[in-house]
Amino acid sequence: MYWEMGAYGRKKKLTVPQSVLIEVSNHDDPFGGTTYEWNKGEYTMKDWLKHLQDIFDFPQILDIWFKENSSEFDVDDIKEAFGNATEFYIEKTGCIIFSQMVRQKFFPIEDLTIETENFQDSKIPPSLLMQNHNYLCIYGENVVPITLNQLLLINSKNINIESLRITPKQINKFIKLWQQGSNPRMEHLRFKYSNIEEVMNGINHEVIPNNRRRLFKSTNGWRESHY
Repeated sequence: MYWEMGAYGRKKKLTVPQSVLIEVSNHDDPFGGTTYEWNKGEYTMKDWLKHLQDIFDFPQILDIWFKENSSEFDVDDIKEAFGNATEFYIEKTGCIIFSQMVRQKFFPIEDLTIETENFQDSKIPPSLLMQNHNYLCIYGENVVPITLNQLLLINSKNINIESLRITPKQINKFIKLWQQGSNPRMEHLRFKYSNIEEVMNGINHEVIPNNRRRLFKSTNGWRESHY
């Protein structure tokens, strides 16, 4: 449907707000915040964005979220209004092709979190795995299969795979191949698996107790993590 409509066809354009509500919270009193309304009827969408960025000294948009019904809007219009960002979150947009166009229009994407519902026929596109993301997270209610060969295509530094169907033996083989030099950009791998003994069989590793704290480098810098 997206391609049939075409850019600016029947797609919704972003409507310029006549006013903006600003909520100022009070940390000492959660219910004592104040709401202000700013009226700038002559402002365009870009004017509003620049105005708020100048006031709060925040020159760059860090992240853009695409959620339910996002596909009703023209992706070109969205990019024209907001430009690019560092992080993108593609949830259930309502249209697989729209989600693909987001990845194409905002290429290259540094940090990407995407739900598995955005994959045609529940298949992960090889082009997604091969991108040079700093952070790639694949998750969702729809568990999709992934093979060892597909894992070897991943070219991201930080990988978080939560909703992928793969055997523990394949993950074990992948980690061993990484230790031997495959996936040279990968620095951090996170996955969820109950049979951890089989996954880590034959791999020198350390189990971190729940009450120990260690510092790990995240995509946003150093942070203290609990393991």
